[in-house]
Amino acid sequence: MKRRDLLKAGLGMPLFAHMGFALAERGLQRVYAQPNASIPPTLPRDHGAHPAFRTEWWYFTGWFESPELGEPLGVQITFFRSAPNVNVLNPSAFSPKQLLFAHAALAMPSAGKLKHDQIIRRAGSGGALIQSTNQQVLNVQMPGWQLQTAQGEQWQCKINTPQLTIDLRMEPTQTPWMQGQGGYSQKGPKAEQSSYYITLPHMRSSGTVRVENKTLPVQGTFWMDHEWSSTVLAPNAQGWDWVGLHGSQGEALMAFQIRDRDTTKPPVWTHAALRLADGTVRNFKQVQFEVLKRWKSSRTGIEYPVSQTLKLDEQRFELHPLFDDQELDARASTGTLYWEGAIHVKSANASPWGRGYLEMTGYDRPMQL
Repeated sequence: MKRRDLLKAGLGMPLFAHMGFALAERGLQRVYAQPNASIPPTLPRDHGAHPAFRTEWWYFTGWFESPELGEPLGVQITFFRSAPNVNVLNPSAFSPKQLLFAHAALAMPSAGKLKHDQIIRRAGSGGALIQSTNQQVLNVQMPGWQLQTAQGEQWQCKINTPQLTIDLRMEPTQTPWMQGQGGYSQKGPKAEQSSYYITLPHMRSSGTVRVENKTLPVQGTFWMDHEWSSTVLAPNAQGWDWVGLHGSQGEALMAFQIRDRDTTKPPVWTHAALRLADGTVRNFKQVQFEVLKRWKSSRTGIEYPVSQTLKLDEQRFELHPLFDDQELDARASTGTLYWEGAIHVKSANASPWGRGYLEMTGYDRPMQL
């Protein structure tokens, strides 16, 4: 196979940085594409998959209500694509050229812990596929799991497993938010420690969720992140704390810190930005996560800072969990343990500001992507 034919395997992406597979000068290992600040994402095309990059995810977190439930419901759904460093010329159908994963979790205060499920499949086998067509920018399918979008305007997720039944439709209510520099998001001091990063905040969502053997109608709001990259983390990175927050006045706030393995050192990288309902964006210079309360898992022994103060320049936000035990055990798919939870957000004067999700990784061992 000629090199140009290998490049065509990248689902027809017209820019070289988005092309498919290539061969290293020696051996048959992959040469991964890297984010480039001079080549910004283009929508709706880039709502789809980027198989030339090593890691990719479509990530939904939101709060929902149902007239029959009597309490808020947190919903987290993530579909992953991973391109292992394998011989790309191996003709075997069993070669894991692309792997697909998914996690989903429901957070109910009355349950006191997450109800979740997960799956991993090799793309092209066992009913697992990831594709783009003229009608659908993205179509990801695994047995019992499906995520689709048409031009990024209408999204739908269906999960039907013994543990979870979720059928939700989502649509944007605000323009896409290109994080960082026009969608190029730095995650470390080196250029390759970066990702392409697109957010759809305040997505209107409705559908059904099965709770305690009863299918309930629900309505809510999702925060959606789509990221793809090939390196991202610096070698000395331990993990990250990340928040995606919806303000009650239409604001969207994203902040993260990537923690150093040496806890006596400052974070490897931090970033935070606030977008107002009119689209105005403010980037903060000082970003600090300060622990208010820790919680220790009785299942894994891992301790997480489940309540934190987020300090952004002169602004302060208090982050408090819907309930403490929102630990997600994904060792059967991605091999990770992390805390992924619905949170209330208060402003500096302790008044309600909004709500969202807090994600914390690397509290058991260094995070590996």
